This record gives sequence, C-alpha cells and structure tokens, in this order.
Amino acid sequence: MFSKEEAKELRLEFWRKLENRTRRLPGQKGRKKRWINDKTGIKGLDLRFDVDREKAIVALEINHRQEEKRLELYERLEAAKTIFEEAFGKPLTWEYLYEKPNGKQVCRVFTEMPADIYIKEQWPDISYFLIDNMIKMEKAFLEVKDYLMSDMNS
Repeated sequence: MFSKEEAKELRLEFWRKLENRTRRLPGQKGRKKRWINDKTGIKGLDLRFDVDREKAIVALEINHRQEEKRLELYERLEAAKTIFEEAFGKPLTWEYLYEKPNGKQVCRVFTEMPADIYIKEQWPDISYFLIDNMIKMEKAFLEVKDYLMSDMNS
C-alpha cells in the first residue's frame, strides 16, 4: 500500500507521462495535444480522461450547471447516437445521470477498460487505450458538434 503522498506522486507521474506521449502523435510536431479537461467549444460539454484503481475511462461529459441545459444537450446527443457511435467505431456506454465522487451530477458517454493507475506495468496499455479512444471520441464529437450547437440558445 502507498502513503497518501506516494499515491499522489504516482498519479502525477502517470499524467505527466501521458501528456508527454501526446506530443508524439502524428501531426503534432512536438506540440501537446490538450485533452485533459479539454474544452469543446460548447459550454458544459468536455472531453475527459479518468483513471483510478479499477478502470480507465474516456468520456464526453455534459456537466452544464443548469440541469435543464445539461439534459437538453444530452438528449440532443442521444438523438445523434447512431452517427456518434458509427464515427467512434463501436457502441458506447450512455449514462443519463452519473454522480461524480464530488457529488456533482453529469451526463456522459464513455468507454472503459479495467485498469489500476498504481500498477506502473499497466501504464503503457492504459495510455494506449486513453489516447486511441480519445482520438475516436474527438472524431465522433466533431461529427455531431454542429448539430449539438444548432439552436442551443432558442
């Protein structure tokens, strides 16, 4: 078992290494690819990574503060589910209501794999999963972005 400080340092090391790996993606020319808590251009909709002791997750998270807006955006995304999943390349998990550890309620669409952030031997597989699936998630999002943004203020 790790002390609180050792666990924190391991998590920070993992995220630093993942960030460094994104610099080596094709077409990046040494620039960092920003995905961690990445903004999508739509208020309350973010691309997210999450890794803990049980799993690694790549998600499109709808976290708008106003519940009405959050649910409206989720319903619009769900209406484009076929297009979204086709662009992603496989079925995803859709959660209308997910409560985060901090108690905040969000909607999310995600894929996951079993993983443990504290086992360094898993880091290459976790990193590959996160990067590969975030590329797919971003591609799927871009397929439906214009539709999601249309009529958002009406």
